Amino acid sequence: MKALIIIFIALTATIKSPSAQEIIIEATYVGSEEGIYMFVDDDELEYEFSDIDVRAAERYDLDSDEYVGKKFKIGYETDTEIDENDEEYRVYYIVDLELIN
Repeated sequence: MKALIIIFIALTATIKSPSAQEIIIEATYVGSEEGIYMFVDDDELEYEFSDIDVRAAERYDLDSDEYVGKKFKIGYETDTEIDENDEEYRVYYIVDLELIN
């Protein structure tokens, strides 16, 4: 019995929880500027993404004007980074992208 408890504790200690959770929104693409992809949702909330997953970028070239004004379902994650002043800031990056219209 003691061995089972030790094995259980060892197994649960090695299981990692995901570091980021994907958030899904629907928003209209308004363009990109200096590598930042900008979207706005129906409530006029603005979203700026500093990076895009390679697979999503292969499907939709957001660097062109072709998708400006088009609505997307966007899966994104956030991360915390540290700037040159040792201050934390949030980074938003697209992990999935699907054209709605």
